Amino acid sequence: MTHVRSLLVLAVTLLLGTALISTAEAQGRRGGGAMRGSFIGLLSNEAVQKEMKLDEDQIGKVKAIGEKLRSEIGEQFGKLRDIEDRDKRRAKMTELMEQFDEKVREQAGEIIPREKMIRLYQIRLQVRGAVFGLNHPFVAGRLELTDEQKAKVADLEEATQKKIYGSYSGMRDLNDQQRGELFQKIRKIRTDGDAQAVELLTAEQKEAFEKLQGDKFEL
Repeated sequence: MTHVRSLLVLAVTLLLGTALISTAEAQGRRGGGAMRGSFIGLLSNEAVQKEMKLDEDQIGKVKAIGEKLRSEIGEQFGKLRDIEDRDKRRAKMTELMEQFDEKVREQAGEIIPREKMIRLYQIRLQVRGAVFGLNHPFVAGRLELTDEQKAKVADLEEATQKKIYGSYSGMRDLNDQQRGELFQKIRKIRTDGDAQAVELLTAEQKEAFEKLQGDKFEL
């Protein structure tokens, strides 16, 4: 039950861009899995808000979107406790994260101009990296990935995600130094995964992938 509870805390905090993301930034590290590139997490980040040139009204509305989803998120993720199989629970968690992320994208798109949303998409792709970004339908379509490439990326994404989730086991019991080491470990897992994913691309696809990410942004 302790492990399940830890996963629930991880999911909610990463989706909303709060405790774990803040900790990672304070330590100069970038932890987390695919969830760290959630729309609400990025939109709640001051550096991203500045890069997108959001005004106070837009920032306030983004904050309201996050607050509105909190109770719904807690209720949905609470049900994960009933799933005993670890892999099924993780898969369901990822599914829920994607559903909430899509809700945020739709609502944010109603209050933020298209050109600013495009910059958000670019930043999100940079943050998610190749291993978690290449299989997005839009990205895969623009790069014209073959079915074989899509299958290999999907397998790599699954393997990387399992390693990351496994690393978070027992995280709540770690001290600051140990958490710092954990974030370093997770960053290495992601870096290795990204490198392997990029190697699946042709030279032309690599160039197109770089263009999709826009100007370099350091979070």
